[in-house]
Formats: sequence, structure tokens, C-alpha cells
Amino acid sequence: MKISKKGEYALKALTELAINFDKGITVTLINDVAQRKGIPQKYLEQILLSLKNAGILEAKRGVGGGYSLSRSPENISLGEIIRVVEGPLAPVNCVS
Repeated sequence: MKISKKGEYALKALTELAINFDKGITVTLINDVAQRKGIPQKYLEQILLSLKNAGILEAKRGVGGGYSLSRSPENISLGEIIRVVEGPLAPVNCVS
């Protein structure tokens, strides 16, 4: 299976958030993730919003705001992330 740039960027961003989660950093700015991972910020905002709507991420608004994982990284699967970003993983519709 080939993963699009959108999927690749989602995995990079969530890797960064998982590392911060393990370090005890509760909220990460989109700008920080975009700069460290080399992802266009506007595109990353769209990706993280879809992950937030799926319940994988939580968002905090205002000063000191940003994104964080909604649960521990061990409880988030790669398949769950790819399904949100790429759509169903099944090769034909009747399987999914």
C-alpha cells in the first residue's frame, strides 16, 4: 500500500506529538511541528483538524494553545490514523 503525502505528514506530526506526550509536554504548537518536520503549516492544520474531529487529537485555543494526543500513544494505531487521513484500507468497497 502506498501512503500519500497527507498520510506521511500525519504520521510525522503524530510522531512528534507522541514524543512530546512521553516527555510530559501537554500542548504542542502547529508552527513548531511544521518547522521541525518540514511540513507546510496550512496543510498541517487541515490534517490535524481531521484527526481532532476523529477523536485522536485534542485542541486548546488561545495563548499557550495547540494540539495534544487525546490518549496515550500506545492506544493509537497506525491503521486508525491512516483510515482517518487516507480513507478505508480495503482494496474494494464491499470488504470495508
